[in-house]
Amino acid sequence: MADLPRVSARPWQILCGLVVSGFLLALPGGLLPLWGFHIRPDFGTAGNFFLVLGLGVVGGGALAQRLARNTSLERLLAAGYFAAAAALLLLAVAAPPAQTWYQSAALFAGGFAAGIMNTAVLEAVSPSYETSPATITLTAGIFFGAGSVLAALLLAQSFGDSGAERLLALTAVVPAMAGIGAGRLHIDTVRAVPEVSLTQSMEDLRSPLAILFALLLFFQFGNEWSIAGWLPVLLIDRLGLSPSTAVTLLALYWAALMAGRIIAAKLLRLVRHGKLLGVSAFCALFGCTALLAAGSRFGVVVGILLTGAGFSAIYPLVAERIASRFSYYHPGYFNGIFTFALTGGILAPFALGHLAAETGLKAIPLAVMMGSCAVFGLVLLIWLGHKVSGH
Repeated sequence: MADLPRVSARPWQILCGLVVSGFLLALPGGLLPLWGFHIRPDFGTAGNFFLVLGLGVVGGGALAQRLARNTSLERLLAAGYFAAAAALLLLAVAAPPAQTWYQSAALFAGGFAAGIMNTAVLEAVSPSYETSPATITLTAGIFFGAGSVLAALLLAQSFGDSGAERLLALTAVVPAMAGIGAGRLHIDTVRAVPEVSLTQSMEDLRSPLAILFALLLFFQFGNEWSIAGWLPVLLIDRLGLSPSTAVTLLALYWAALMAGRIIAAKLLRLVRHGKLLGVSAFCALFGCTALLAAGSRFGVVVGILLTGAGFSAIYPLVAERIASRFSYYHPGYFNGIFTFALTGGILAPFALGHLAAETGLKAIPLAVMMGSCAVFGLVLLIWLGHKVSGH
């Protein structure tokens, strides 16, 4: 194997790692009804699953950063693929009567693999990111969204005769084969992103602009992952949909996010980025309101489409603005702004699970709508700050 010639990696070959990452991180939304949480409403335990998954992402990303100093990017990418295959095998046997501790461990493994994969991919595409942050982040989001759509569609079929165990076990073959292929690639080593101490990066949060950016991403990550995690259980409880239909609508949400990023990538050349950011935030707010008020399947579909389309462009456009203001900002590294923002995606679905355990599932869409109001308000504040400062 060592004697085989290495092939220079093309951008799409690198970004395919995000398909696997998106697949892993989208699984909990479909696994909750598969594991019976729509029948046994232990929402606090379900919320803990999201916390465990998020901790796995942080742990995998931190380890990958250390390994990247002495390991080639192709090997790091291959390691992410093999870790993903192992995690899928663990999740294949995590359905009840499996114990909660085992389910948590399997989800941690999935988050850990995704963390390695995200870091390897984002490091490998650094040259493209530095040239055009919004475009490369949107493209990466499309690949990530494709994996998320596949995960939801696969789990939607798991409520029939086939069974989730066999389907997840079979999907483990794909990242395993991709890991073998990644080992034969050659990824050019690029200039390393300067290391920034935690103290130095946290100092940025003293700046009003940095605080606004960090809060915007905090709420945005929380909104996206709250919908992604709780939508199927919410629809089953609210409209009496079958688990299969509810998880299929989760796939529609991921598809709306992906389609929105494709459209936004085209609009970047035609529309001012600030205006596009404002329109996206308004669309997300309107979609969440529609989702909260919907009493029929049609209303839910409209709300999902508007919410997904609105969410799709917010993070890439905000990341672009942060990158232009903070030279060392890189989405694959846990600097102060990104670390704070990532906690929104981890803590929001976790906290909503415990809130739903006390007040019911109606708290989830209401909380997401309030989060969307916060995002819209922060976008207006940032826009106003740019006007006042003249930048």
